[in-house]
Amino acid sequence: MKTLLLIRHAEAESAYFGVDDRRRELTQEGFTQAVHLGKKIASGNFQPEVMFYSDAVRTTVTTQLILEQLDMPQEAIFVEPSFYEANVGRLLDFINQRADQADSLAIVGHNPAISFLAEYLTGDVIGNLSPADAVVITFDLESWELVSQATGSLLTRL
Repeated sequence: MKTLLLIRHAEAESAYFGVDDRRRELTQEGFTQAVHLGKKIASGNFQPEVMFYSDAVRTTVTTQLILEQLDMPQEAIFVEPSFYEANVGRLLDFINQRADQADSLAIVGHNPAISFLAEYLTGDVIGNLSPADAVVITFDLESWELVSQATGSLLTRL
């Protein structure tokens, strides 16, 4: 059995002219959202063995705030620059290439890809994940390589 935690970054500043989109910071509300989500993950027994996150400031800070609530070793946390503009296909390829030693993993990324991926993997209508929204998807599979369209079941939305 494999478990995937898909997380959308917390609320970020609005985009404005002259600022690199990757450098957008979290709002004050975003900080609160990320800490709250970290607490929900910790209390719900959904702590992943491995976590990957986009290199954008808003996903990096979201990840750091979530990790403050979890007990994960630093060597299980990885930045993944390809997540910044990833589509469903790129994220699925990434998942399919994960080592099977880890039965649970988390991805902290961006919409619309995170929401689309959740729907693709479950076959459910999940809709748009709000900032600091997360879904837990389980797969009755022994290998990440077998994860594909509608192979997962939505366990919960955090």
